[in-house]
Amino acid sequence: MGDQKPDNLIPPDKMADVLTEIHLAESRVSRLNLRSLDSSNLVYQRLEGQIFKKFAVDTSAYRKSYAYYSSHPVELEGVYKQVTEKLQKKIDAGKKGSKRPTP
Repeated sequence: MGDQKPDNLIPPDKMADVLTEIHLAESRVSRLNLRSLDSSNLVYQRLEGQIFKKFAVDTSAYRKSYAYYSSHPVELEGVYKQVTEKLQKKIDAGKKGSKRPTP
């Protein structure tokens, strides 16, 4: 399944955007420290649904694309390089936004 390029393959740039948001959602859910795994899964599934809606991606296209990229390490590395850069920009922007001016 993962070896042949699916018809609805999400392009690398868009896949990087989706994965960036998914990693941020996973981080948000883990920071909530919900008591049960079921609660965590429900919150994550809701966030994941919002991400797919935001990028106009359906679950099937995401899963097939992820399987494809996972079986093509060079392409996956390129996607994750973009994810890392996007996450670093968000971290840097957060640090700048949280600095208080010195008196």
